[in-house]
This record gives sequence, structure tokens and C-alpha cells, in this order.
Amino acid sequence: MNVGWGIIGCGNIAGKKIAPAISAASNAQLMGVMSRDPEKGDRFARKHRASKAYHALDAFLSNPEIEAVYIATPPFLHREQTVKTAQAGKHILCDKPMAMNSIEAKEMIKASKDNGVNLMIGFMMHFHSCSLRAKQLIKEKVIGKVVVADAQISWLNPPKEGAWRYNSKFSGGGCLMDSGCHAIDLLTFLLGDIVEVSAFVDNVTFDYPVEDTVVAVLRFAKGGYAFFNNCFSTNGDNKLFLYGNKGRLTISGALGTGPKGKIEGIINGKKIEEIIHSERREYPVTFKDPYISEIEHFSKVILEATKPIMFGEEGLKNMRIVEAIYQSGKSGKRVEIRGS
Repeated sequence: MNVGWGIIGCGNIAGKKIAPAISAASNAQLMGVMSRDPEKGDRFARKHRASKAYHALDAFLSNPEIEAVYIATPPFLHREQTVKTAQAGKHILCDKPMAMNSIEAKEMIKASKDNGVNLMIGFMMHFHSCSLRAKQLIKEKVIGKVVVADAQISWLNPPKEGAWRYNSKFSGGGCLMDSGCHAIDLLTFLLGDIVEVSAFVDNVTFDYPVEDTVVAVLRFAKGGYAFFNNCFSTNGDNKLFLYGNKGRLTISGALGTGPKGKIEGIINGKKIEEIIHSERREYPVTFKDPYISEIEHFSKVILEATKPIMFGEEGLKNMRIVEAIYQSGKSGKRVEIRGS
């Protein structure tokens, strides 16, 4: 049995990742797409074999065959489209970042609850095979208690005329809103709640009106810290390092979009004198495309009337951390994360 899916927005993420994932999923079918550009929408529907293309949101949402909607538009549209989709009784998987700010995020959560639909945010790195394996290794305490994490998610992203990502009215910010929120989500998934941040937010390379570089220190409620390096101003390795009191893990791939990567570990032993006998290990990972896993999970939630592993509240929590990083970068002070 398949869940009927619709996609709002026919841009890069929808065409390269979401529509192919719905087609490949074992329990999903693409029933409709919506684009304000009729030609673009029709072309997208033909390419991805969607049942129909729509050019008006109300007509799209009136299709009874569409049970779940992936919102793949720029962040400034997320709140309005999520609220309308919830009011139409459709379950929602909204692309990251959840919204322009935490106020909008709370409105989206309220709309989903008021209308009895599920709202999940598209943090597909939750579903990355390396992330899931790393979560298991942390639970098994193979490196003991995690003391420090070091996360990098960066790539060179020079100015491009007309690109909405460089206009804060559409994006809400630069590299932090676009990709940094992914790393923050992965860190909270692996290590728990972040309760305090201290950050630098800057334009080091480019002069567009949103930031191209963010460096932050994050403090976790359970103890321990993370260094966070997020840039549009350099090409990075996009690796995650986890340092524990019994060893360390290097995770390649988890801070990425493809079904690939590697987890390597150095296990020191329990006593200082045993460090010279450190054991190098590679932990096997069985790979699956994270976008397919994400679609299959949300479809299963709908078919079995269960709850998703990630609620809208996780997106709100992420927004509050992002806002705290911006606040710290502006004020030069540490900022605590508070819910309200």
C-alpha cells in the first residue's frame, strides 16, 4: 500500500532528491506537484511521472489522493504553506530550516496539532546510515563518554545573481540557515540538547548581505561541548569527530546528502599506560539513501497511524539554537537556549 505524496516547489532539492526518493520508496507514490510557474511545473511532473501538475495551492491541496506533502520552497514560504496544508488535512514534511524564526515555527506546530496532522522537518541526516551507526556506537559507549565533538559543514558558495539564498528576506540568513542547521540537528540527535552557545558570525570571503562563515562552541545539557564550523566561504571535508574518554570516532559522510561515508575509530583502552596500544577500527555501515529512508519512514507513520521519530518541536528547538548563534555573534556574548 502506498501513500500519495505531493510536492510544493519544483526547485533543485525537489528535483534532485525528493521526487526521486518518492519514486524509489517502497510505500510512496507521487500524485501531484505544485509550482507557480506553469511551464516549470508541467516539465517537472513529466520528468518525475507525477500524476498531475498544479499552479495554484488551493487546487493542489484539494486533491484527495495527496495524503502527504513535502514543502520544498524557500524558508519565507514555509509557515504559510504549512498552515494551509495542515488545514487541508495533509501530513507535512517541511524542508529545513523549519521557518524564518521560532515564532513562525510555533505557529506551524499549532496548525498541525489543531488539524490532527503530523509535521516533520526535513533533517534527512537523521536518517543517514552513518548517523544511525554513530548513534548506536555512542549508546554502546565504544569511546566512553563523549567529551567534545567537532563538526564541519562547509562548501564554497560564491555569489550568484538572483539566488534567493543570499537574500535574507527569502532565506532568513546565510550558511547557518542553509546548511548549518543540518549540523546542529545531527549534533542534537547524537548528543542531546544544546543549552548554551558562543559564536562568531561573519563575512570573511564574500560581500553578500548574509553571513558566509560561522564558528561556534556549543554546550550540551548532558555535559560536553562541540566545535561547529559552517561556511559558504571554503570547501571543507564535512566530517564529524567525536572525542570520548576512551577513544575517538571520525565520521565521514554523515554531514552530507549521499548514501556513502565511513566510520573509523581509535580506541585507547582504560588506563593511560595502555594508550600506546591504541586499536584502530573501522565500523561497518550498511548504506541506504537518507532521502528514501526519510520518505519511507513518514509514509509508514501515515499508513500505521504512528508518530514520526522527529516532531515539529525538533525543528523549533533547532530554530532557537540558530537564533541564539546569531544573537551571540551580534552581541559577542554567550547565549543560553531557552524555550517558551
